[in-house]
Amino acid sequence: MTIQLTDISKRFGYEWIFKKINYQFLPNEKYAILGNNGSGKSTLLKIIANGMLPSFGKIAYNIQNKNDCSDDVINQAIGYAAPYVELINEFTITEMYEFHASFKTMAVNNVQEFLQIIDLEKAKNKSIKQLSSGMKQRVKLGLILLSDVEAILLDEPTTNLDENSIQWYHHMIEKYTNNKTLIISSNQPIEYEFCKHHLHINDYK
Repeated sequence: MTIQLTDISKRFGYEWIFKKINYQFLPNEKYAILGNNGSGKSTLLKIIANGMLPSFGKIAYNIQNKNDCSDDVINQAIGYAAPYVELINEFTITEMYEFHASFKTMAVNNVQEFLQIIDLEKAKNKSIKQLSSGMKQRVKLGLILLSDVEAILLDEPTTNLDENSIQWYHHMIEKYTNNKTLIISSNQPIEYEFCKHHLHINDYK
């Protein structure tokens, strides 16, 4: 997927968060959106994910083999995970996978394969609310990284992950994102050290 930002600007009330971002995200490339806490990284990622409207400017999406770029088509082609996007607490991990797979095509054959990849087979019948914060983050990242989408957008992806889980995260990135447009919002180098391209949001204040 190619994503073209033209003069993207966002304000809340009278305060401009960023102004006139002109940038192109290309297929098969890895990008990091960088900046201090509160600088607008998450806001920009939401806009790119088609989850928030900019105050000014436009975004053009070029999706492979798709002439129609309606909201439904764009949302189907993008996978998005962030600390503030919650899982459904009443679901088990199995039910959460089945719910997600009902609207996203998955790159795995079944829930058993999914559980094996995220290394939570023993917890398959636990409800989400019974999981530790690190286990929840594994489920969240697994659902997005194993979705058959063209672009993956991750906000602070190692939140609540321990050292072993961070190694798992790097393995997942290496194995499952090479044919996708990957965009990571972060101020932690361990989350984006593999990204060749950096967009510094403070350049657009």
